[in-house]
This record gives sequence, C-alpha cells and structure tokens, in this order.
Amino acid sequence: MKKLVMGLAFALILCMLSGCNAPSEAAKGNYIISKEDERILVAKNISRKESESNFSALKKNNVELIYYIVENSQLYNELRVGEKVNVTPKTNENGAYVVMQSDPPQIVAGKIERVED
Repeated sequence: MKKLVMGLAFALILCMLSGCNAPSEAAKGNYIISKEDERILVAKNISRKESESNFSALKKNNVELIYYIVENSQLYNELRVGEKVNVTPKTNENGAYVVMQSDPPQIVAGKIERVED
C-alpha cells in the first residue's frame, strides 16, 4: 500500500512539473508579422516566439495568416510588427464581411485592439 501511495505521489509531482514547462494557451495570440501598403499581416493563435518566424515557416506550419486592410492611416502608422492584436472584420449592415480570395486572404479591418502580453 505504501508503494502505491508513493508511486501515485511521484506521478502527480511529475505531471505538475511537466505542466509548468508546457507553453500556456493563454500566451498564444494573434501577432502582426508584417506591414505593407496599409495592410497588416496577422498570424493567428501563435506564441510570441513563433511570431518572430518568417512568412514561409509560418505557412509551412499551417498557421492561419490573414491580411487586414487598415483604413485608418494614423492607426496603421502606430501599429508595430510583433504587436499582439485582436482584429474584428468590418461588416456591412447585414453583419457580413467580405473576404478577398487571395493567399493569404484579405479582409477590411473594422476594429483593431492591442493586447498586452
């Protein structure tokens, strides 16, 4: 009985320690990985470290990439590559938004929220 309790305690400690080293899902987010022509390229649901990867590496790892067209020039100029953001597409009166069929797809940004890490 004593060996069983010791074994379970050891297993519990191992599980807790391994969980401490695993990357947190909360640390993941949507990061601006490039800017050009009033557009920001956002990589979705990645870690800060992954946001430093180049376009080809992210594409190879099947990371969702979306170009958001930023209509507000002042905001566009303030945004920085590497910044964590949440972007809501601009919708029409019916609540729909247009996705331009390109690779990566392009969507007009409605609201861009900066997120602190």
